[in-house]
Amino acid sequence: MEESASSRLDSHLEFLNDRKLPAVLTAGRGESLEGLLRGLGPSLDAVLTKHGAVLFRGFSLTAQQFREVSAHLLGDSFRPYVGGTSPRKQVDERIYESTRFPRNLTLPLHNEMSYLPDPPRRIAFFCELPAESGGETPLADSRAIYRSIPEATRDAFETSGIRYHRYLYGARWRLLNTAVNRLVPLHCSWMAAFQTTDRAEVERICAAQGVAVEWDRQEGALLANTLPAARTHPLTGEKIWFNQAAAFILTRRSAGFARWWLYGLAWPNAMQRPFHATFASGEAIPVKQLNDVNDAIGRVTIRFPWRRGDLLLADNYLVAHGRMPFRGQRRVLVAMA
Repeated sequence: MEESASSRLDSHLEFLNDRKLPAVLTAGRGESLEGLLRGLGPSLDAVLTKHGAVLFRGFSLTAQQFREVSAHLLGDSFRPYVGGTSPRKQVDERIYESTRFPRNLTLPLHNEMSYLPDPPRRIAFFCELPAESGGETPLADSRAIYRSIPEATRDAFETSGIRYHRYLYGARWRLLNTAVNRLVPLHCSWMAAFQTTDRAEVERICAAQGVAVEWDRQEGALLANTLPAARTHPLTGEKIWFNQAAAFILTRRSAGFARWWLYGLAWPNAMQRPFHATFASGEAIPVKQLNDVNDAIGRVTIRFPWRRGDLLLADNYLVAHGRMPFRGQRRVLVAMA
């Protein structure tokens, strides 16, 4: 039975690039995704573990079908996006829009919620509406990133660990900050992030996550926690680069001089920026080492243009994802487990 399922899966497997990321399963004539998935469980898991992500294409899925298929791919207990940094809208029970990041900016590659000790294991993306132009989702294999980083830089990160700093604004945020965030929506309120208006509930959730909370005069929440820079995959034991230090820190090279300068001007206090990172000791991470990491990510990154109805299933530990700038409307939905 298993050999038959494996053979059936292999006959559908294609690739968009030499890195074989993602693996692609294209619909046959009149074939439904539900039909293809039926009985493929262990075989699909093996493909996902080997390649990191699987793109299901040509199955004419709708947003409603995405929720149903995701329940099969992720299990019925979808993970809520509680304590996350990114502003995003919930569109159904634990189904969200992708990050509401300014469309003219590149969303840096990251493993979802890797700033928490227990991030999602799998994440599913559904393209309800592709952008007029741009808007690709770049992908990079976390194993390849780890291997591509210069050893001295990698050792520095692994020896120290990373201290994540996140600032979630409160009800008394200054008018100037509010105006800036309307122009460039990077900040998220703690009420939205934790889906509550109860400070005690925020403190309870953060304590369970190993996150320290401080409240400022504007009723904003300053969150901080320390995690390793690299982890091992829960199933395979492979070493993976698994942190968001480079995504949390803008440099002149990663953002361009103008954006880097304006970002620092808008938020001169790094601890009140939407997100920031240091070494676990509190020492600043050298720009050269951030450049080494960004260069390594760039060397192994691939992009693919979305098509309407595409569904991408990714192992969140094995694959980092981002978003390219785009024009026009774009709607990509996300579910996590």
